[in-house]
Amino acid sequence: MSSEWRAFLLGIIGVPAVLVALLFGVYGGETPAILTKIWLRMPMLLFGSADFSSFTGGFAANIIISLWSMLIGVIGGAVLGLGLIARGAHVRIPSELVMNVLRNSPWLVVLYAMLYLLPFEMTVFGANVFLSPTVKSIVGLALPVTANIAEVFRGGVEAVASGQWESARSLGYRRLQILRHIVMPQALPLMTPNLMTIYAMLFIGTSLVVVTGTADVLSVARTIIGSDGDHIASALYIFVLLLFFLFSFPIAILTRSLERRVRAR
Repeated sequence: MSSEWRAFLLGIIGVPAVLVALLFGVYGGETPAILTKIWLRMPMLLFGSADFSSFTGGFAANIIISLWSMLIGVIGGAVLGLGLIARGAHVRIPSELVMNVLRNSPWLVVLYAMLYLLPFEMTVFGANVFLSPTVKSIVGLALPVTANIAEVFRGGVEAVASGQWESARSLGYRRLQILRHIVMPQALPLMTPNLMTIYAMLFIGTSLVVVTGTADVLSVARTIIGSDGDHIASALYIFVLLLFFLFSFPIAILTRSLERRVRAR
């Protein structure tokens, strides 16, 4: 059994066991009753709906936000990354400025900025488009992710030996052709572990969207606490912690495995 599998089994069994033990430490003999309450609230926590009439709230909202933010970040990061490796200073310097500002900005501050800077409604080609808190959260998380992916893009391209560029130029390839057909196929495997790490960080960062009013799992948990009482708060937050762990931990193990394979190559 590989070290990654051992770490996975240890984490996937050990961490829930520790959290259950923590519940018993907090609630004692009340733990079964508390677990029953959480079980009854499970649809709300997972999907934001008690009767499964919607699947866009709760923990599902965190997943949806993370996927959309990552998609925008990958596209924007590739474009910004091209600017970072551009020959012309008029493109490279502004790209570096944008990358450094976004990369070093606290994610919570960016979320608040998008919440107030973006309008609640805007007109696009004559149609009124409503910008919900979820949309603003996606944009707010996508911006710093874009900067981080752009830096990964530049690092992956620069990791490819310069002789590859020179050999391709001697064969008559243009710069974009070299990048597309020769450099990127070699750089992408080097970039993949870092991209997965960024996604894991992004997913954990979706816990911050509660400040925008998005109906994510933390927002739902606060609503449940308001209706069921503060006594259940510790159990709910422990359960939310478990949800985030169960989603993020396999990504971390897979990232570690990919990093090992890249080093072996």
